[in-house]
This record gives sequence, C-alpha cells and structure tokens, in this order.
Amino acid sequence: MPGDHSDAAEIASAFSDPLRLAVLQRLIEGPATVSDIVEATGESQPKVSNHLSVLRERNLVTARRSGRQIVYRLRNPSVAQVVESLLALTGPAKGRPTAETPIALARTCYDHLAGKLGVALLDALVARGALKGAPSANGDLTLTDDAAEVFADLGVDTEERTRSRRRRAFACLDWTERRPHLGGALGAALLRRVVDEGWIVRDATSRAVHVTAKGKRALKRHLGVET
Repeated sequence: MPGDHSDAAEIASAFSDPLRLAVLQRLIEGPATVSDIVEATGESQPKVSNHLSVLRERNLVTARRSGRQIVYRLRNPSVAQVVESLLALTGPAKGRPTAETPIALARTCYDHLAGKLGVALLDALVARGALKGAPSANGDLTLTDDAAEVFADLGVDTEERTRSRRRRAFACLDWTERRPHLGGALGAALLRRVVDEGWIVRDATSRAVHVTAKGKRALKRHLGVET
C-alpha cells in the first residue's frame, strides 16, 4: 500500500495558488516585509498576510521581528529551488528579477552557480572544448578529452568527480536567463573552488553571490569571462 503522502500534498498545494507563488518568487530575491511584498505583487495587505500565514503553516517561510516590522524569509534553499523550477517550466513570468539585480547576475542553485554568471561559465567551458552541450535542458553534458586540462586550470579535479555517484555534469535550466548553467558534481566542485579562492563571496541574506576584484581577474584569465 502506498505511503502517506499527505504532508507532501499539503506542501504542493501551497505552490498552486498564483499569489503564494508570487510571494515566494519575491522572497527568492531576499528577505522582505509585508509592505515589500505588497509593492511587488500589487495585492492588498490583508490578502498578502493571509497567504503568508499559509506559507508559514506549510513551513515554507519563516518570520522574525525586526524593530516594529516582521521580516519574512524562505525556509531554506530547497524552497527557492522548487520555486525556480516551477517558474522555469512556465516560461517568461511576470515579476522575474531584472537582468541587473544581484539574484539575476549571480546566485547559487542548490550547490552550483546560476544566473548570468553561471550561464557564462558553462558557455565558456563549452567554447574551450571541455564540455559538449546537451540537446535539452537537464540533459547530461559530456566531458571531452580536454576537460581534465581545462578544469585543472581552475583547480578542479575531474577524476575525483568521475568517481562520484551523482551526475557529473548536466545542463540545469536557469530561471532568470532561460538557458542552462552547469549542474552536477562538477558544478558543485567549481562553486566550492571559486568560494575557497575568494573569487566570489556569498550574500548574507539571499542566494546571491558577488564576484570580487580578484575573481574578475581570475575568471577573465582562465575562461575569458567578463563580469
């Protein structure tokens, strides 16, 4: 007999309402007050507050008082990933962050890089012959004979990633760019490397990341990526 999926069904139902999805989409960009969300969605404060209550009950958002206001945040990165996946599947969406917002320029997607930077990195790796493109989003990427050398120049060991049980490399459809960025074990290894090297720093309140001056020089030198 199938297991009890009532909890999963309740969580799934929270994503089914267009306004709740719009609220979650706003929170992808970072913490927000009710007033911030009202401005972003164009809905009334009582309606926004009611939907925030539902999202809190489903453990999709958290709330913390800051002075006289309550600030809402996504519960964890997994919530953001579900929202991004839904929005990516639906095509262009109202309220998508503008191209120059931090979350659109560079962010994390689970454990790899996304946004304009993530897409540019995958394009550069394909252009340098390290990876062969997948025929569709979420398809596997193939490592070429030159992959070890290209990734080694970035400080990433492809042999170690080959031994991993997870997918090595795949084209993860980017929500804001509508084109793939690098997912999988190699994508995760690349993110760890650029963080360890100080090429990027994580934002304290969102999944956005910021390229440092050192990172700008390194990415241009190694991959020809301008940031």
